[in-house]
Amino acid sequence: MPAEQAREIVVGTLEYVTDLRFPGMLHGAVTRSAIPHGRIVAIDTTKAAAMPGVRAVLTGADVPCNRLGPADVDGPVLADQRVRQVGEAIALIAAVDEGTARRAAEAVVVTVEPLTVVADPRTALSPEVPKLHEGGNLAGRIGFASGDVEAALAAADVVVERTVGTGAQEHVAIEPPGGVALWEAGQVTIWCGSQNPGLHRRKVARALNVEIDDVRLVAGPVGGAFGARNDDPMPVFLAVLAKAAGAPVHMRMTREEVMAAGPKRHPFHTTVRVGFTRDGDLAASDMTALADTGPYVTSGPNVLKTSAEMSVGPYRMPVARFDGRVVYTNNANAGAFRGYGVPQVAFALETAIDEAAARLGMDPVELRMRNLLRGGDRHGLYGHAVTPGLRAAETLAAAAADDWWVSRREWQRAARGLWRRGTGIAMAVKGVGLGSGRGDAARARLICDINGHVRIWAGPNHTGQAIDVAYRQIAADVLGMDPARITVTVGDSQLVPESGATAASRSMYAGGSAVAAVCERYKAALAEAGGPARLVELGRAEFEATFHLPDVADPGLIPPERLGDHAPHLVYGCSAQVVRLEVHELTGEIRVAGVVCAVDCGRAINPGAVIGQAEGGVAQGLGLALMEEHRLDGGRPLTTSLENYLIPTARDVPEIRTLLVEGDEPTGPMGAKGMSEVVIVPTGPAVAAAVADAVGVRPARLPITPERLLEGLR
Repeated sequence: MPAEQAREIVVGTLEYVTDLRFPGMLHGAVTRSAIPHGRIVAIDTTKAAAMPGVRAVLTGADVPCNRLGPADVDGPVLADQRVRQVGEAIALIAAVDEGTARRAAEAVVVTVEPLTVVADPRTALSPEVPKLHEGGNLAGRIGFASGDVEAALAAADVVVERTVGTGAQEHVAIEPPGGVALWEAGQVTIWCGSQNPGLHRRKVARALNVEIDDVRLVAGPVGGAFGARNDDPMPVFLAVLAKAAGAPVHMRMTREEVMAAGPKRHPFHTTVRVGFTRDGDLAASDMTALADTGPYVTSGPNVLKTSAEMSVGPYRMPVARFDGRVVYTNNANAGAFRGYGVPQVAFALETAIDEAAARLGMDPVELRMRNLLRGGDRHGLYGHAVTPGLRAAETLAAAAADDWWVSRREWQRAARGLWRRGTGIAMAVKGVGLGSGRGDAARARLICDINGHVRIWAGPNHTGQAIDVAYRQIAADVLGMDPARITVTVGDSQLVPESGATAASRSMYAGGSAVAAVCERYKAALAEAGGPARLVELGRAEFEATFHLPDVADPGLIPPERLGDHAPHLVYGCSAQVVRLEVHELTGEIRVAGVVCAVDCGRAINPGAVIGQAEGGVAQGLGLALMEEHRLDGGRPLTTSLENYLIPTARDVPEIRTLLVEGDEPTGPMGAKGMSEVVIVPTGPAVAAAVADAVGVRPARLPITPERLLEGLR
């Protein structure tokens, strides 16, 4: 079933939140820091406030509660004492038009005393480095060991050690953050893209010291998210500015603002040691990771938590250890991004497994297959049992059966000129939902009319993946109804019950389960009453249901009282990918010829949408692998726009063969589970494996640029 808005999206007629206009509407702009670290001495708004057409100028002193979260490390709404990154917001302007607002923002005079910049995460914890927060520069740490790793590695026949790095990646959603806020009768409605309307409502209520019920968020349509709309401050800016100006306020960030101030994927420095027996059985894994979260905590510790769980990949591991730290710096703000800490650690683990296969003289598929988890097995680090719905072996088998893998040697021998050909393969898993001990839940509400038409309000929200269509399909199947008689609404906090974030690959699994549950309740009541008209007559035409994502039944090695600290998953999505590419041996240029993406998503409710998500994830994965990197020098961005930050275009994305590995997740709606994140994870290591197959150099840093590859070739 196609997305209801598909045609409008394609022809450009869909009205996004940033397209909205209201009578008497003002336009907003932000004054931002030009330096990465400094003490604010003074903020002079006199000139800006005197400009014709300016209606409001706000600084941190004008915000009732100048905090974006419950702790200081969450950062201020507007910096008023110290700036900690280039692009940090200092003042808000409302004016009669956008040009006036931006000129006024530039007219705000901010006097800043520069402070020493903390730019290298590897030295951020040194005693001589300035503390960015009262508690120091350590934002979080997670460590866990399932046994004596050193003894297991000492006894292993082969030990591979690799130190790798992954850079900061920009989301590049087509629509930059923005929207409109309108106050009426003491309540505010904010039209702004959001992956987490409940979180954003709490942020607005805290900043303005109002009740959360006085904050309504309409979170779509939005032109892409990928994690960037999870906790960004735009809804707070809009609400604060509209209240002060006494009029509706519209604001939209420029691409340059997004590049400077928007969240990025966390850069990681990762070292892994993996031991094997001479027969190819895994003996142990030991991983240390250092993540850079930028100036504020955002999602740093939670990203690291996911990295820890996925540090052993989809493999049986007799003994494992993970030790990770996330630190504050004056670099780019890091936040949620598709994959949420898994691409970084998977790159280390998967490239180490490839190197081990070469040293053992084994086929990389055979080595992985003999060590893969099967449904019901124990997790390689935490020791909890995974769901029987995991189909990792079937997913790897599907990718390896594709002709692009089977015929790789013939294709390699057909190379011409200075181009060398290679093919690589890699695996990944990603947890579905927030994990155990987190109280994760989604909700749905249903109302029927006398004619049997059904309206459903459900979450999580739609951020470009047309989840509302899948909800409608589930409802139609449960109720045995024509989908045309079902209307689904998502993203409006006034109508949709709180259902958590569009994140953690949970929308289909959690939201779909809530929709199925509310439809089952309606179906049972319908059978009892004898028809929808009778339900309306009896005043029983409205139904609600909550789906609580299941925790692991047995926490394994995790102390029960610390279950939420580690948040192990019961359900995992899985992907295996094959990449074939060519490398120019003189220039280091890489041309990707094709990608096979096998994905275990349980039962695909909407196969077309699953394929679209897979292709999008692979394209983003190719960007991370080959060209995308937000670069800084001393905390100052070098990549400032899409002129010097490169992303894959239609010419860079090759043919992608998506293989849906049919399964049945027993805890999911009709056997479905999430898959949108896991498909970005194997691409980088599969590209690295293909490069090694082509030219014998195993890359240790993403992206694999021609310059970096040439250094290895020399």
